[in-house]
Amino acid sequence: AKSTNEKDVQRAKRETARTEALTLETVTHANATLKIDVNAGLAPVNYHSVLFSGLEPNTLYAYRVGGADGKWSEWFQVRTAPESGPVKFLYVGDAQNGILSHWSRTIRAAYAHAPDARFIIHAGDLVNTASRDYEWAQWFKAVGFIHGMVPAIPVAGNHEYFRVGADASTASRLLSILWRPQFRLPEEAALPETLRETVYAVRYAKDVDVFVLDTTNADLQSQAVWLDRQLGASTARWKVVTFHHPIFSSGRDRDNKAHRDLLLPILTARNVDLVLQGHDHTYARGAVRQTPERIAGANRAGALGPMFVNSVSGPKQYTWSEGRWANYAEHGVSLDKMAENTQFFQVIGIDGDQLTYEAYTADGQLYDRFAMKKDARGVRKLVDGRAATIDERRFANTAPYPSRDDLDK
Repeated sequence: AKSTNEKDVQRAKRETARTEALTLETVTHANATLKIDVNAGLAPVNYHSVLFSGLEPNTLYAYRVGGADGKWSEWFQVRTAPESGPVKFLYVGDAQNGILSHWSRTIRAAYAHAPDARFIIHAGDLVNTASRDYEWAQWFKAVGFIHGMVPAIPVAGNHEYFRVGADASTASRLLSILWRPQFRLPEEAALPETLRETVYAVRYAKDVDVFVLDTTNADLQSQAVWLDRQLGASTARWKVVTFHHPIFSSGRDRDNKAHRDLLLPILTARNVDLVLQGHDHTYARGAVRQTPERIAGANRAGALGPMFVNSVSGPKQYTWSEGRWANYAEHGVSLDKMAENTQFFQVIGIDGDQLTYEAYTADGQLYDRFAMKKDARGVRKLVDGRAATIDERRFANTAPYPSRDDLDK
């Protein structure tokens, strides 16, 4: 119902949900039934979804959910995307561990800071154990009513997959049995079935396109072809790409050279504005400078290229990878800001020719900020450099890090 007054709400149209039954204790793979031990003893469940159509842009709608026994949820309200104009959204890295005990304060602080955010990007590793129903229950409880009002754009991370087979060299990686039942996401017909609902595009208003990749799935080549075509066809002023494994790694001794070799040329040639990532449990932000070799046409040479961000919103933290970014100098990337041992949420605003980015700690302190403008040729430049209200966060000036097993206490 259009949420204008109480009478309109009471005359709401009824829609019948699509129901999907799910057995939590087992999964079928390669004609074999495999046990999911973390869900032992749990009864089968049903997941329900409704696809709304015919909605008007930038309009507030109210809805509630009813069950077969006549019981109803509370009313929620959500505003549809505008045709154009300012858009604000949230971005968070890995939640993963201590989801209800620690991560909840970060995601709730994000909503308290930006209640007008139109959607939330979750850049992978939403949980630690892919198909464990208990952890997903914690994830949904941590966000609470916010999920009913602010759409989520979830990214599949490596912890949304689980291994089948004892031999690591031959084991298969399967997507969480809970991913598709829980999230009804766009299905891209041009992609193989295994990539449906983990690789997709969200065209949010005229000025913003968001493209989601699944960098855990082995079929990265199909994704690269799809992304290149999607970016080439996009008419949005601002293009955001999100995936889990960073192009330029910042935590521990890890690197994603194969991903970088395949995706970086596309991201630079297609003049992507913002690349939002997770996985490394540290914070890093830096941009690539464009060169004639990286882009089609020299009119943007020397301009600001894609801005890359790695971030983490949960309590599991890694040490900074010293010297790693120095090894990336050949790619023309600079490191503008880094952090360790800190939970973050990011607020991103787009208004016409300007994008504003702010990273906050869980207690609401501004840690990083920049603003960039883009002209009619697609040339970006920083109009506001980095800003902060607190000093650089390192392991040396923050509290001791507990073990992973202590994060749920």
